[in-house]
Amino acid sequence: MAHFDLNEQEQIATVKYFWKDWGKYIAAVVILLILGYIGSTVYNWYNTKQSAKAAQIYAGVITAINNGQDAQVYKITDQLITDLPRTEVAAMSAMQAAKLSFVKKNYAQAEKYLLWTKDKSSDKSLQSLAALRLASVYIDEKKFDKAREMLKIKHDLSFDGLFYEGRGDMYIAMGDLNKARDAYKEGLQKAANDPSTQQAIQMKLDIIGG
Repeated sequence: MAHFDLNEQEQIATVKYFWKDWGKYIAAVVILLILGYIGSTVYNWYNTKQSAKAAQIYAGVITAINNGQDAQVYKITDQLITDLPRTEVAAMSAMQAAKLSFVKKNYAQAEKYLLWTKDKSSDKSLQSLAALRLASVYIDEKKFDKAREMLKIKHDLSFDGLFYEGRGDMYIAMGDLNKARDAYKEGLQKAANDPSTQQAIQMKLDIIGG
């Protein structure tokens, strides 16, 4: 049998009392950590599986676009945003469907897909792009109040130049060249790190005599 001196006995007693008082709490924390790890692993596995499934379905969208099968594009997109709404490709597909609808001047359908992307996508860039395209839809429909609303929403800062360009386009459609110039000039400054956007804005300024 092991023999302990007085100091060792006191240390053992302290450990025993500590474990008696706190042991159940420590065990609970350990269990929670284990459950958290398992939950995180399962969640990541599930997301990976869902993303892979969505990517496979999205391939059908690209094929349908290339083959001019508009109805199939909308059908697959509706499937993605209904069954797999949290995946990135669902938003990408909605943007493709919106673009196709806009070209066909089916504004109501374009608006549906763009609103979904703006409100449901987890990608800030896609949300911003959807808002910009919604503004274009509203400008074409001469719904300028709605266009203005879209162009003032909080967005990714890298889109600042494009949002001011959109405001310029809106004012052109409204026949207010002075405000259009101001918006385009502001857009040039905001797009200082985006040469392609600057070039597009400058062309518009040149056309209206900026």
